[in-house]
Amino acid sequence: MKSNRKSVVVYLLVVVLSVLFILVGNKVSRPEIMDQEAEEYFKAEVTAVSEVQIEEIQLDELNSAENKTVRFTARITSGAHKSETVEATQNINAMYAVQPKPVEVGGRVIVSQLHFGGAEEREWTFIEHNRSDTLIWLSVIFLLLILVIGRKKGFSTILSLVLTVLAVFAVFIPSILKGYNVYLSTVVVGVFIVLMSLLLLNGANKKTACAIAGNIGGMAIAGVIAVVTSKLLHMTGVVDEDYVFLMSAQLEQPIDLVALIWSGIVIGALGAIMDVAMSIASAMNELAENMTEKTFGRLLKSGMTIGRDAIGTMTNTLILAYVGSSLATVLLLIVYNKDLLFLFNLEMITVEVLQSVVGSMGILFAVPVTALFSAYAYTRQTGGKDGSE
Repeated sequence: MKSNRKSVVVYLLVVVLSVLFILVGNKVSRPEIMDQEAEEYFKAEVTAVSEVQIEEIQLDELNSAENKTVRFTARITSGAHKSETVEATQNINAMYAVQPKPVEVGGRVIVSQLHFGGAEEREWTFIEHNRSDTLIWLSVIFLLLILVIGRKKGFSTILSLVLTVLAVFAVFIPSILKGYNVYLSTVVVGVFIVLMSLLLLNGANKKTACAIAGNIGGMAIAGVIAVVTSKLLHMTGVVDEDYVFLMSAQLEQPIDLVALIWSGIVIGALGAIMDVAMSIASAMNELAENMTEKTFGRLLKSGMTIGRDAIGTMTNTLILAYVGSSLATVLLLIVYNKDLLFLFNLEMITVEVLQSVVGSMGILFAVPVTALFSAYAYTRQTGGKDGSE
């Protein structure tokens, strides 16, 4: 009973401290750019398509294209104009490589009032097809599956996921835009995510302490390697057009783009490192409870064996995740330049390789760190030959 009461107190304390961290962190790090007035966007449902105007343009002697102007009626379903019926326009320009699908009756869209002509003249305009509702339902199904399959642990998983997302989007990203040191922000938020997630999911015990030590150890080593290799590779931080836009953004302080690359490597590898560290700590906890003669040497050997089995799948997971996220970019570069010497020296490709390799190295180092700490923690009071204090 006493143990259960202690677990509940720890759980509630972690939740309260996490919420305070997010609220205070957001207040301290929120940049002025996020408080500026922006265009308002509204959900709407298309009730009628009144007119479709087609203008044919000649691209060259052999090719032509069509510009389309679709005029439609829509009923606003969100925001201050909810339930209002408005006349809106969708412009489909043939000069853009990606063109939206023309609106249809019953379609769900996003519209906004944009300026046209005079300063006071505003017209309702199609912005994009509404995809968020479907994504919300998909997310709800995902969360329900976690609850059904995970039960109590599933609730803690959802809570830790929500707090992680809030920490990233309400504290971490605003702190970078505010001009705070990217390295420091990454470390603070990364350590918060590790402590919060593992304490909520497993409670305050020896197993959690071992996982935290292995996780922070692997993350720290990966971070150091990322800093050193970035200098050796002469990284400029200008990887693609996104980084160029960040350079020209009107921010309080310019963003350190090289540090941003480092941050992406560490944050990207954090989840996989956490998984490996927790798996090893949990398995070694079971071994320690069931071993008749538990010694530092035997536990360390068992931990390394368990870690080796996890290394292969986690490393593959990390590399495949990075390849999958940048597949279109890699294909595009190969299509237009087949020289591998050139491709593998492009900073864009170098960063992808760096993320995969350094992130995987974080997983590799998390194995011995977790195994060493766990072997010591589980034998330090046994008085065993290898584990006595």
